[in-house]
Amino acid sequence: MKRDDENGIDERSFRFYRDVLTFVDPIERGPKTDGLVKQLVDSAGSIGNNREEALGGSSHKEFIRYNEFALRAANESVRWLRACAARRLGSPAKCIALLDEGRQMARILAQIVITAKRNSGELGSDGKPGE
Repeated sequence: MKRDDENGIDERSFRFYRDVLTFVDPIERGPKTDGLVKQLVDSAGSIGNNREEALGGSSHKEFIRYNEFALRAANESVRWLRACAARRLGSPAKCIALLDEGRQMARILAQIVITAKRNSGELGSDGKPGE
C-alpha cells in the first residue's frame, strides 16, 4: 500500500492518533484519569511512530520488528480505550468508534507482520515458525 493512501494503515494511524487527542480533550483530569489518558495518547501515537521506523528500516528484520511494535501499540490503545469505556470517560459513541478502528488497525498490522515473516522464511505457509 502506498504511504499516502487515505485508507492505508499509515494514514489511518495518523487519523486515529488525531481522533484520540480529540477524544481525550474533554475528559476531566484527576488522579484516576491522568495516567490512563497519558497511556492512551502515548500508545495511539506509537502506532504511527513505529510504522515510520518500519518503513525507514535498514533491513527486512527491522521492518518486521517495528511493525510488531506498532501492533503492540494498537493492542495497547484498545486496552486503554476499553478502560475508558468501562469508566465511562469521554464520549461513548466516539470511544466505540475508536475501539473499532483500533481493533481493525491491529488486525491489519498483524497481517503485515505475518506476511513479512512468511516472506522472510520466519514462518512457513502454515503460519508456524520455519526451519
